[in-house]
Amino acid sequence: MKAAGTSLLALVLSACLGGGAKPSFYALSSASDSTSAPLAAKPELGLAVGPIEFPRYLDRPELVTRDGANQLVVADAHLWGGSLRNEILRVVADDLGRLLGTSRVVTYPTEPRFKADYRVLLDIREFERTAGGDVVLRVRWTIATAPGGAAVIVAESGIAQTVASSSWDDIVAAQSAALAALTRQLAERIAALP
Repeated sequence: MKAAGTSLLALVLSACLGGGAKPSFYALSSASDSTSAPLAAKPELGLAVGPIEFPRYLDRPELVTRDGANQLVVADAHLWGGSLRNEILRVVADDLGRLLGTSRVVTYPTEPRFKADYRVLLDIREFERTAGGDVVLRVRWTIATAPGGAAVIVAESGIAQTVASSSWDDIVAAQSAALAALTRQLAERIAALP
């Protein structure tokens, strides 16, 4: 009887500890290795990227998609390799630096150790694959003077990016492409500033 109880306990523990699917981890990729030419060559331009805000349902380790207008699907076995907040900051900073021809870019909460001309603030409203199959990125953004913080440009962008397939790799690739499109819009506006 004792052996049967021990075997049952071992079976339950193995089911709880090792029976689930092995998690997969994902990271956003920047377009900074792109072969396209920068929009500007501004090596003295200093930028601070962040802080950013986004919905609480996205502020989690699991990838999230929509299944209809109001239902969210949390992918328990598909996780961000790090913080989604930090991933977005990293990608936007890398791409802005490449597009504007400057290495003087820092991400929040790090304070710049150089003269920063502008701060880019992002308020992300949506950043997930929708039931329609596209990745949607909707963000309100501000370009402000640094260090003063006066808003120079306030705008909103809505980007829909086609997803090649329903695989998680393709969903994350589409999210990266949507961020690249947003960053290009930001860089165009910053390049036109004095």
